Amino acid sequence: MVNISLFGRFVPLQSLVPADRAQLAKQSSLVNYHPGQVVFSRGELARTQAFLIEGEIELQDEQRALRLKAGEPEARYALAPGQRRSATAVSLKPAQILFVDRELLDVMLTWSQTGGLEVRDLSGGPGEAEGSDWMTALLQSKAFLRVPAGNIAQIFSSMEPVSFEAGETIISQGDPGDYYYVVTEGRAQVVLEDPGGHSEEELAQLGVGKGFGEEALVSGEPRNATVRALTRCQLMRLSSASFSRLLKAPLLPEAQLGELRPDVQLLDVRLPSEFERGHLAGARNVPLARLRRMFDQLVADQEYWVYCDTGRRSASAVFLLNERGFNARLIKGGVPAAQFSEVG
Repeated sequence: MVNISLFGRFVPLQSLVPADRAQLAKQSSLVNYHPGQVVFSRGELARTQAFLIEGEIELQDEQRALRLKAGEPEARYALAPGQRRSATAVSLKPAQILFVDRELLDVMLTWSQTGGLEVRDLSGGPGEAEGSDWMTALLQSKAFLRVPAGNIAQIFSSMEPVSFEAGETIISQGDPGDYYYVVTEGRAQVVLEDPGGHSEEELAQLGVGKGFGEEALVSGEPRNATVRALTRCQLMRLSSASFSRLLKAPLLPEAQLGELRPDVQLLDVRLPSEFERGHLAGARNVPLARLRRMFDQLVADQEYWVYCDTGRRSASAVFLLNERGFNARLIKGGVPAAQFSEVG
């Protein structure tokens, strides 16, 4: 297994928590190259992200050839990132390259930067009294204002009741997302478990009208928290397929970058270190991990188009923004690094 201490040298690997680094290391490898040897070729499908550990390489694209030495500031970033290699990499001196699983890294970045909280307060802002009518609580939420009336009727008709006794686990951290839940009676607790399973931290308590479980359904990632019944709980649940068709789609409107208008504000939800290396002109950096703390810095009547490099982190951000009543659209599939303007 690759030594996880290597991850601390590179962006965005350094942002991962130790447990995620350890898991990613199991799917990573170190490969040595001789001078003149091709590491990868321009245009080939990139199933991994590559990072220069030792030595010197040259990146060759249609316009230029860039020499890169291990330890240089530019070497902190992935080599020719994207779904397909944007350049050919050739070893100039004996070199060592770290390869990490691209898809797994993207999932971990989205999961960790979503904020570690699997619950949304759909009934309103802090301090609002909890309503006894769970349907009214949902219908009064900003999220449901964006859902077509026909969808709302189908949402309620597609839900099924389930019950849990006090102490029973409703969803478990690390499990795949299968249902979206709404509390109709009783009270539940949201807890974050440490990777070793030795302790846990309470994140929130949920009463009538509170929904949870949607983040895993939006991103396709595992549950990032555990929800447990504090009292006997009655809930309504909506399957993943129904959630995607009736609720997710209206809250994830898409946009094409080529149709960008002057009145639209671009939001880049990647890490600041990724943003600083390059981004779309005029974009504002609102990292996914900080998004909830920056809601009050956004303008209610401004239209936002949101992007990252793959579309995964930006999809979670757009759902959260629209759920809070903002007007946000997803640039589907992300923006390739080749389109970013370099920042000096």
